[in-house]
Amino acid sequence: SKSPRWAIAGKFKAQQATTIINDIMISVGRTGALTPVAKLEPVLVGGVIISNASLHNQDEIDRKDIRIGDTVLIQRAGDVIPEVVKVIKDKRSIESTPFKIPEKCPICSGKVICNDAEVVNRCSNDLCSAKIQGSIEHFVSKSCMNIDGLGTKIVELLIKEKKILDFGDLYTLTSTDIVSLNRMGEKSANNIIRSINKSKNSTLARFVNGLGIRNVGYNTAKILENYFKGDIWKLMNVTKKELANIHAIGDIMSDSIINYFSNYEQKNIILKCLNHGI
Repeated sequence: SKSPRWAIAGKFKAQQATTIINDIMISVGRTGALTPVAKLEPVLVGGVIISNASLHNQDEIDRKDIRIGDTVLIQRAGDVIPEVVKVIKDKRSIESTPFKIPEKCPICSGKVICNDAEVVNRCSNDLCSAKIQGSIEHFVSKSCMNIDGLGTKIVELLIKEKKILDFGDLYTLTSTDIVSLNRMGEKSANNIIRSINKSKNSTLARFVNGLGIRNVGYNTAKILENYFKGDIWKLMNVTKKELANIHAIGDIMSDSIINYFSNYEQKNIILKCLNHGI
């Protein structure tokens, strides 16, 4: 254990401050989740200037009755993450209206759905550029395929210029494709191509983590890697009955894994990666 059982931890009360919500923007993640983010009048809290705070989901907004223009009390949860504690309703304008997450994705105008099993609103369009960009950024991240040089701006440019449509297309890129991007030199392009080629000799755990399967993180990917002895073909054709025999893989994870590998488009992207040397 990291902590002795006899020890008692004390925490100072989080510092709080009041500010105004200037706007509520919607952020779209790699899974299509729509996350409302409060744009705050910048305020100093615990030595840090806070200008944004996640509002998590529609249920959280409704529970705290948060609206644009409200004066709110904020703090840094655990002295780290900014959060809206409560609304100071005495200072609310009589013209304010409740905020609702839109029914269409703000990025692609795709239909927004919300399943009964979760509180998150999601974009249903698989071709949403925000989902594609998020999935590629996750795939190249350090805990996944660890491809150096492919930051947010470069990934965004590659998608905008239609050089890539998914993370499988990364392995079809040439240095010429990257040099053609704005402000990209030949040396930087060669370094990125070298890093992409280096990632071909990765592990199954890193690759599976990079796929971004719902409810499957790096630890679960390691369990799958050990069980299938690094054989991705066995994993791609696994049955729910076989997954039930793996310790620490429950029904929710099993459903996510089966659904992912049953998707024709996802399988094609994986095959694209394998055909280009992974």
